[in-house]
Amino acid sequence: MSPDHREIRENLGAWAMGHLSPEEREAVDRHIETCPECRAEADSLKQTGSLLELIDPALIGSLSEPLPNPSPDFDERVMAGLRDPEARKPRRSRRPWRIALPATGAIALVTVALVLLLGGGQGSREAGQEFTFAALPPGVSIDGSLEPRATGTGIEVNVNGMRPGTLCRVYVKTASDKLEPAGTFRYRYSAEEHESYPATLSTAWDLSEIHSLVIKAGDQTFRTDI
Repeated sequence: MSPDHREIRENLGAWAMGHLSPEEREAVDRHIETCPECRAEADSLKQTGSLLELIDPALIGSLSEPLPNPSPDFDERVMAGLRDPEARKPRRSRRPWRIALPATGAIALVTVALVLLLGGGQGSREAGQEFTFAALPPGVSIDGSLEPRATGTGIEVNVNGMRPGTLCRVYVKTASDKLEPAGTFRYRYSAEEHESYPATLSTAWDLSEIHSLVIKAGDQTFRTDI
């Protein structure tokens, strides 16, 4: 693969997104007219660009853990690049930063676009939920929030009024009525600042599958429905 050919391929992502200067875009247009390989990749990236235009920008911040997968031949492409002497030569950039997408980048872009459009990642499908425990000892309060994530649910627990250092074990209860551990923490309280410190935990269960939270603090057990 010649250096010029490789540079054109690296510009295909920016070409599809409209991030090239007129001169650079013209060079890509001329090249893909005579190169079937680059033309096929350009068509794929252009379709991806159309998908990305449909995405609400507000959803991008809610996708906490996008997980695009590389193509099956990713390893082969990497090794081929390492064997190519031209691929190892450093090249000085002659343009501002922009998206450079070889074939694996196109697949990653398609994956992210579909995740956002179809609601992949729990954060884009449902909002977080707050909880408060009732029937607690006098002076004790427990509340917090559940936050959907791509790999389960994040749990933030705020405890007040317990003996500092109390070991707290947190469980989620699902439809099977089985307690699933979500983590442990020790209650911490700052006498100087007159405030406690929240605990951040997580569970692999989706928020929609969690029916209640159970906290075992010392020798006491507290429960609240979600």
